[in-house]
Amino acid sequence: SGQLRVDMPISFAALRVVPNLPDFYRMHPNIEIILSCSDRRRNMLREGLDCVLRMGELEDGDYISRPLGNIDMLTCASPGYLAAHGRLDTLDDLQHHQAVNWVNSSSRQSMPWIFKTETGTAEIHPPGKLVMDNSEAYIVAGLAGLGLLQGMRFFLQPYLDSGRLVEVLPNYPVPHRKLSLLYPHRHLSRKVRAFAEWLEALLRKS
Repeated sequence: SGQLRVDMPISFAALRVVPNLPDFYRMHPNIEIILSCSDRRRNMLREGLDCVLRMGELEDGDYISRPLGNIDMLTCASPGYLAAHGRLDTLDDLQHHQAVNWVNSSSRQSMPWIFKTETGTAEIHPPGKLVMDNSEAYIVAGLAGLGLLQGMRFFLQPYLDSGRLVEVLPNYPVPHRKLSLLYPHRHLSRKVRAFAEWLEALLRKS
């Protein structure tokens, strides 16, 4: 029971967590969730958060991490962008295209794009004139034909299904990204544990 203060990425909250919260409240009717949604990394202790949901490699050595699962990723673009700029067959083709890049909220630098190849993993910094830190605006940029996107499959899938985005470079898949729940104390409170176990079950069903 009591308040649970959580922060998580905007897209994950909108598409995975909030639509399924009625199930959580049926199981835990006495927990009040104060949910903040941000694509920037927030300081748990300074902002009084009980836990945060993070994707990718973790840079928070002072916190306890609980792995929740993996998120499928892919690379895509709008049909209009591909009609104007041509198709991509190899990773070398990326240097002749524009990417909508994502900013690392800690370093404030563009994050590399990562691909699986026959010889291992490749990290590439594709050229681009636009760098963003908001997932909803990121998709809008891709739909507007401003460049290639690399993001979470569950977030992009509706646009792939409707044909507004098209997967590219399918022979060079993007590695999964880890999803973790971070909390500040080694002793896991009952309300954080309940939320973590619910998230794990939700991911298994996804």
